[in-house]
Amino acid sequence: MTEYSIGSSAEITKQLIDEAYDKLEPGGRFYIECSTARPDMQKLSTMLVAAGFLQVVCLPRKDKNGGCIVRCVKTEKRDKLLSIVVPLYNEESTAGELLDKLINRKWTMPVEFVIVESNSTDGTREIAMQYKDRDNVCLVLEDKPAGKGNGVLNGIKHASGNYIAIQDGDLEYDVEDYDKLLQPIINDETLFVLGSRYRKEDWHMRKFSGQRAWLADYLNLGQTLLTWLLNRVCGCRLQDPFTMYKIFHKDCMYGIDFIGGNFGLDWELVIRFTRKGYVPVELPVSYNARSYEEGKHIALIGTPIEGLKSLWHCRFATPVYDYGTEEKYERI
Repeated sequence: MTEYSIGSSAEITKQLIDEAYDKLEPGGRFYIECSTARPDMQKLSTMLVAAGFLQVVCLPRKDKNGGCIVRCVKTEKRDKLLSIVVPLYNEESTAGELLDKLINRKWTMPVEFVIVESNSTDGTREIAMQYKDRDNVCLVLEDKPAGKGNGVLNGIKHASGNYIAIQDGDLEYDVEDYDKLLQPIINDETLFVLGSRYRKEDWHMRKFSGQRAWLADYLNLGQTLLTWLLNRVCGCRLQDPFTMYKIFHKDCMYGIDFIGGNFGLDWELVIRFTRKGYVPVELPVSYNARSYEEGKHIALIGTPIEGLKSLWHCRFATPVYDYGTEEKYERI
């Protein structure tokens, strides 16, 4: 069978989804009619992906009945594999220690490391080259730096895992937090996890010392205001959408044409995923902010402006994703 549909009156259960998977041929399309225009895509997509379906999209109905159609495609089932993408640029002081901590720790699921080195001006490339022959390492050497976001997207292109994690090359985050961040993924509870640095009792997540200590308050205040703005515009209630720790299934990216850039990708991933219905599970993580003297790369003015541009583009100037050609159920 190349196509299988269920009506809006059916209760969507794991058993029903498994039965649909067994009836379809590889590449066959599965349609779920929904009476509401905004079903719980987080829950539904997680169930579909766990069963072996991919390319999950929600298509608005064009007829008078309203509602929507959730469409997906049967694929070959595969075990979970986490690809940790590590973009590196001028991280000579921390790259080696960070990579050793990642590669040598005991992981709770199969993992590979995709190191993207962007032709640093210090000794970072030489450090990255020391790991090129490891069995679970993929080393990507770029000719020139094009920004962290583009580095991450380039790394994802080379990743073989069905789950993606983003890891900065500094030591601001504790890699031991991965165990609790991966637990909802391993248990098929969600497709998108964020590691939140924010604490309600203390919004001063960054603390610097020295003559430029005031920069920490500037960044903390900016973080608070920009988080409020993103939540307001996107209808979310996220605590820390700009955290580095983002772990997600690759299918969350299906149908999206990403811009990339530098730090704007932190905004873009969250905005586009939440618009698709993938509201992340947020879990607390440890955070030890480094100062600008220690190599912090965030621009005081340029980074917020880039983020605001991403907010406008991803929320207002573009659709949720490219729906593609659909003969049976056309979008509005």
